[in-house]
Amino acid sequence: MFEQKKLHPITILYNIFRQLKEVLFPVIAIFVFGGTSSKWDFFYHIGLIVFSIFVLVGGVLSWFFFRYYLHQGELRIENGVFVKKKRFIPFERIQSIDFTEGILHRPFRLVKVKIETAGGAGEAEAVLTAIPMKDAIKLRDYINKHKNQKNEAEDEILTDNKQDLYKISIKELLILATTSGGIGVIFSALIAVFSQFDDLIPYKKIFSELQHAVSSGMVVLTSIIFILFILLWLVSFLITMLKYANFTLAKIDNDLVISRGLLEKKQITIPLSRIQAIRIRENILRQPFGLAAVYLESAGGSLNDNEASSMVIMPVSKKVKIKKLLLEIMPEYELVDDLHAPPKKASFRYILRDSWIAVPIAGVSFYYFHLWGMISIVLFVLLPSWGYLKYRAAGWDVTNKQLTISFRHLEKTTLIMKKNRIQALDYKEGFWQRGADLASLNCLVASGMGGSGGTIYDLRKEDVEKVYNWYSYSVKK
Repeated sequence: MFEQKKLHPITILYNIFRQLKEVLFPVIAIFVFGGTSSKWDFFYHIGLIVFSIFVLVGGVLSWFFFRYYLHQGELRIENGVFVKKKRFIPFERIQSIDFTEGILHRPFRLVKVKIETAGGAGEAEAVLTAIPMKDAIKLRDYINKHKNQKNEAEDEILTDNKQDLYKISIKELLILATTSGGIGVIFSALIAVFSQFDDLIPYKKIFSELQHAVSSGMVVLTSIIFILFILLWLVSFLITMLKYANFTLAKIDNDLVISRGLLEKKQITIPLSRIQAIRIRENILRQPFGLAAVYLESAGGSLNDNEASSMVIMPVSKKVKIKKLLLEIMPEYELVDDLHAPPKKASFRYILRDSWIAVPIAGVSFYYFHLWGMISIVLFVLLPSWGYLKYRAAGWDVTNKQLTISFRHLEKTTLIMKKNRIQALDYKEGFWQRGADLASLNCLVASGMGGSGGTIYDLRKEDVEKVYNWYSYSVKK
């Protein structure tokens, strides 16, 4: 049934784009700056023509010599133009099979298939760039059916025991997009892009004009900044809407299956056996309304795909609804409402830890901007308030086999970990903490290629010792 097959011919375009992406900046540099001398102009053009032919022929040959098929309980992939490569992946090693349906895939009903295995390092074990949707479904179902069942007939197809768990509503999608923190990511990306063109963009002239705007009218500058942030927010809103549209969560046997996306549709599989912890995140805009997002920390993922290691299963929802869903998916985890907080004497340390930076910032602002620098005084209110919010967010709880911690950076995070999944637990006691009988607690679980966890500062020393002894006993045993 699964004879040797090629990828769809559209893979040629993907191969060409991938090669062009790797040499994009050198080619642009040669094209823009290299052709200034008429002496070398002929060689530049010949070089570009040869390079274009090489990329085109390479894309065609890579597609032509690529084969995939199933044989004797293995997914087999053969590729290579001059050097033939063969990769055999046993079914029992395959942990997840994820589908992505991009803009170029959808008109032809194609998908990109990413296959991850236990112990895979650095990147996905195999990627089928473009195959028909029906073939991808058959491939996934066949492998799932025949894991550890090599003697069964090869023409049997799995009938999914699918249980729908969650589907994002229009209201939730709008709330998610409106309160998304993606504006910061977009702003950072713009800065990173502009920094690559410091020789082309007249930053000094722009800065001098900005100084003139500050001196001539703060209203103009404030209006420009306001418009810029509105535009960034609109971009963030649109990206979030497209990314999480049609978000659904289902359970098929022992796997969670997530489907999402409007322009680029993705289907991601999370084996329940690979889940290391539950992470609940509440940003500053959603927390007052009792809204949060739920992530699963997984041992999967790769260096090139961090999203697979921390996968969102509920983008935004009420905590009551979250508790009900977690009870249905993973009843062994308990969502604790009342956590043990740090002592009151630790509040000053939280406030001080986040407030001292206001002093040098205010000093520099006063020195360079004089009266306008007085605006920086607001930091002496904002930063202590932020430190106090961190103090209020901190907490911990230990049950028989579970550790729950909560902390805040930009958003409040609650991390729920089973004792046998915790990779490391550190007890930290600084010089200034000793006099106040305080200590810090750091936890780490496996996630992706590294780890993920959190730290709670300035707990009672006896509380940290209690958690440490609870964990260390399990290790010794």
